Amino acid sequence: MYPRRHDHNIKEQKYNAIREIVFEEIRNDFGVNAKGVTLRDCQFANNWENLQGKGYRKDRGGWDWVELFKSYQNKPNRFEIALTSAGTLGALAYGQTSRAGSKVRLDFIESTPVRPSPLGMRSLPVISAAATLFADIVGADEIWVIEPFAHLEETYQSVGFGPRTYYHQKVPGQMKKRRLL
Repeated sequence: MYPRRHDHNIKEQKYNAIREIVFEEIRNDFGVNAKGVTLRDCQFANNWENLQGKGYRKDRGGWDWVELFKSYQNKPNRFEIALTSAGTLGALAYGQTSRAGSKVRLDFIESTPVRPSPLGMRSLPVISAAATLFADIVGADEIWVIEPFAHLEETYQSVGFGPRTYYHQKVPGQMKKRRLL
């Protein structure tokens, strides 16, 4: 692996500080542990696909979180969050700012299939609040869920996202305007 450029390291430090502010606010406002995504979290989330039967949600994102971890760790402007309650991983999300910084994309969101969830029904509202705060701090005016599952469209609308439309006229998504601080 090549050493990172100095400007990359500066940007990483800036966004690390922003993410830490978001995590602290989420901990204070929602009473759940919010932190950056770790390789261990991703390995744990990959095992969710093996949980089947009564007491488990049937559908799941199907993403390889370990591969996502490897990819997103090289993006200093990433939005990332892992939510735990009582020491149990409840949800993960990855995204990033647009090149111009005017949008925050939520590319991957998944909550545990265990029912009842350790976070109750709060995974999406907490992730949405975290993304909105992240957008406020970086100056983005839109938050997008990229390629949401069609059967979750109403769920996203319940936390402020609009109906399905297209991000850059290409990729299906749902958008919400950020709140003003």
